[in-house]
Amino acid sequence: MSNPRRRISAPFSALVDNEVFAVDERSVQLIVRSTSDGVIVNIDGRNMSANTTHGVAIINVDDLEADTSYRATIRTGSGSALGHLDVRTRPTLGPIRARFATISDVHLGTDSFGGGRSITDDYAEPYPLRCGRAAVAEASRWGAEILLVKGDLTDTGAASDWDLAREMFAGVTIPFMFTPGNHDVWKSRDLDPADGAGLLGLPDAALHVHDLNGIRLVLADTSRPDRGTGDLARNADALMDLSAVDHPVFLGLHHNIQRAPVTWFWPPGISSTNAMPVVESLASVNPSLFISSGHTHRNRVHRLGPAGRVPFTEVSATSDYPGVWAAYEVGERGVRQTVRRIAHPDATSWTEKTRAALFGVWPRWSQGRLADRCVDLLNE
Repeated sequence: MSNPRRRISAPFSALVDNEVFAVDERSVQLIVRSTSDGVIVNIDGRNMSANTTHGVAIINVDDLEADTSYRATIRTGSGSALGHLDVRTRPTLGPIRARFATISDVHLGTDSFGGGRSITDDYAEPYPLRCGRAAVAEASRWGAEILLVKGDLTDTGAASDWDLAREMFAGVTIPFMFTPGNHDVWKSRDLDPADGAGLLGLPDAALHVHDLNGIRLVLADTSRPDRGTGDLARNADALMDLSAVDHPVFLGLHHNIQRAPVTWFWPPGISSTNAMPVVESLASVNPSLFISSGHTHRNRVHRLGPAGRVPFTEVSATSDYPGVWAAYEVGERGVRQTVRRIAHPDATSWTEKTRAALFGVWPRWSQGRLADRCVDLLNE
């Protein structure tokens, strides 16, 4: 497989009011900002209404045609025009063989966000629990066969954080895998991640593997106890063995892969000198490699490995703006990532509040462009 050079073009979506946040071959997710109590969107001859929460409505439109242009006309519930959005659905992957989803950076146990922790919540139920629970429910309804939790499930590794994790996953019917992040191995932790995972009925392992139809999922532990940085190289030999298959491999990490040996933005991830030789080696045994991380609380796509064949995506946090989960589809023509905002009002009420973090600059960092969120690895 190789990566197409075609990218989904869009303006920097953090700078506009109404926007297309996500698009796949059959659906789009629209974000509408309005002071009205509700909005109505007309697309493909259908009217869909949605309530606004904290000034935003999130509308999911399904049952569209692949590779087709649409115009969404938006108005308030009283009929006042709010403009329109143009979108084109993505080309078909062919018959879908498998679906899975990821979340990361839930930070169960924290109660505030932003510079000086100045943004606080007034709900009785903690916001990380609300956001995490809503994300898992939406991924399940979408049809994910398994959920990958890519680290920082807890904020400090406290026993009370893990109690919230048990509450969050109570009643979840799809299987899930977990790998720790730097917050899960915090110096002041009460429980090691292995013990916390045990409370969730999950095994302790440096690498977790699950095979779906047409793809192998690998979740790798990059955490370093009491450290913020990550390490991919220590699992290089085992990853090489796991990647030697004749179909795509999805490698999920917590820490981002830095493009330089030194950290040039916060938080620090995995040094390029540690990670890049591993990526090059994995790509040599499996050119159909897709890597994704959390940690940076932002959406970005990079092209790594020989001739930039390996897509590497950073996916933003579940617990703060924009508040997301990532959907993955595996088809005859390749693998597709579509990052979606959590639409439940109990989550949106918080994630929209955190949009004001860092004097309103946070969306410029966290949201990314449409092409950062919607990424394909296609067959040649």
